Amino acid sequence: MATIGLRDLFYAPTTEDSQGVEKYGTPVRMAKAIQAQMSTQIAEAKLFADDAVDEAVKEFISGTLTLNINDLLPRIQAILLGQQQDADSVLFAHGDDEAPYVAVGFRATKTRGKFKFIWLYKVKFGIPDENYQTKGESIAFQTPTIVGTYIKRNDGEWKADYVGTPTDEVGKAWFTAVREKNPITPDPGDTSDPGDTSDLGDTQDP
Repeated sequence: MATIGLRDLFYAPTTEDSQGVEKYGTPVRMAKAIQAQMSTQIAEAKLFADDAVDEAVKEFISGTLTLNINDLLPRIQAILLGQQQDADSVLFAHGDDEAPYVAVGFRATKTRGKFKFIWLYKVKFGIPDENYQTKGESIAFQTPTIVGTYIKRNDGEWKADYVGTPTDEVGKAWFTAVREKNPITPDPGDTSDPGDTSDLGDTQDP
């Protein structure tokens, strides 16, 4: 199904416990979304044996999330970039500011009433691009773009996504808390023996 829209952009603050497990706060709306682009970097390796590719491995490294949004409120920017805002709501950027990791979630509209729901588990944003232009005869909207890098969590997870509707059980809860993995039930139709090594080929000496 094609994607035809984008909405509901959220972030969730992240903390890490003494065991290195990431925990998330309550998701907060970041802004109204105009465009979201994910560019994922994959490492690939191939093992050659008997003059052919015997095995290929692809592994997630990191990715870049580029968000074009309607506006970035100073209080949200302060949180995402590790900046400070004083009692008069003045935002201060310092050379030693350290942006925290956050989770980022949104949903993309698909055809037939479906949505693709996404959570990126570990994102760190950089200072957003801003454009300013004098007012002319026609109105030209200037909207900020903020770019973040997403990486794996300490447990290796980096993304959760789901295709469904906002009214089903998963969709209704998607933005109330960062979605974590439920226990995975083995497929009752899978009769393979985990100890079966028949696919390893003949390992006996000739």
